[in-house]
Amino acid sequence: MPKIRTLLVDDEYLALNLLEGYLRQLDDIEVVAKIRQPLQALELLGRESVDLLFLDIQMPRLTGLDLLKSLSRRPVTIFTTAYSEFAVEAYGLDAVDYLPKPYSFERLLQALNKARLVLRPPATPPAPVAAPAPA
Repeated sequence: MPKIRTLLVDDEYLALNLLEGYLRQLDDIEVVAKIRQPLQALELLGRESVDLLFLDIQMPRLTGLDLLKSLSRRPVTIFTTAYSEFAVEAYGLDAVDYLPKPYSFERLLQALNKARLVLRPPATPPAPVAAPAPA
């Protein structure tokens, strides 16, 4: 099974490195890039496809919410932020989760499991077929 191509966007150096460290422990995640400037992330997303986007909200020049709104093709998104007041708007943009900073590895795994269900939905068993009516 191919790895989940993941982009990390956060203007906080320590938060970005912590998230990358967590994700590097997981075999099914490939960190494509970690970016501190939202405009650079926008440029990368315009030329490269990613499956999963971890996105901070409060960043200079462009908020994570505005970045996501500007994308015509939106990856599965998990917001990571210190600001809980943006949760409703984030979910309105179909975010799969909203991680308030600081978050634990276990909480990150919960968010990733939600993303995995969207990216790789479990196979649905075929619908049962009714037996033919007796003649």
